[in-house]
Amino acid sequence: MSDSFFFPVRLLCLGVALVLASWLSACHASPPAEKTVGVMLTGLDHLEAHLSIQEFSVNGVSGHQAGRGGSSVCCVRLPAVWRPDLTVKVQWAVTDWKRKVYSEHERIVPVERYDQVGMLYVHFLRDGTVKVISFNGYPEKEGYPGPSIDLRPGETFPKVENAMKNDAP
Repeated sequence: MSDSFFFPVRLLCLGVALVLASWLSACHASPPAEKTVGVMLTGLDHLEAHLSIQEFSVNGVSGHQAGRGGSSVCCVRLPAVWRPDLTVKVQWAVTDWKRKVYSEHERIVPVERYDQVGMLYVHFLRDGTVKVISFNGYPEKEGYPGPSIDLRPGETFPKVENAMKNDAP
């Protein structure tokens, strides 16, 4: 038989193969991507005066030095809609100026529930915990769900070692 006979058959087989391949790939299609929003990032250092957060990051985005929340950087991506399993990877370095010690830490931290995505605040607390809060407004605003940025007279402070504790795997 001539090549002119096999050409249409080959073309038909190729067409059938392409249709089957597209159907099979549709079966394994990934779910639609979650809608995310870029939000500003700031860190709030609640540690004792001789301790400071020299550098921190959230999901690899550097927030630089944590302080009293006056500076912020762009941008960390958060889902437009909060979900119960929402976490971020927080990395930070603590300098103890009294003992001249520098330590690095890492933790997976849940993001507090939000109704509307907003600026991302990372609170580094004296007991060694880290709170991550997305909020439209500033920590001084009424309704802010996180810790106050101001220290109150008579507030007790956990031991320095707790703030330096590293529970990264």
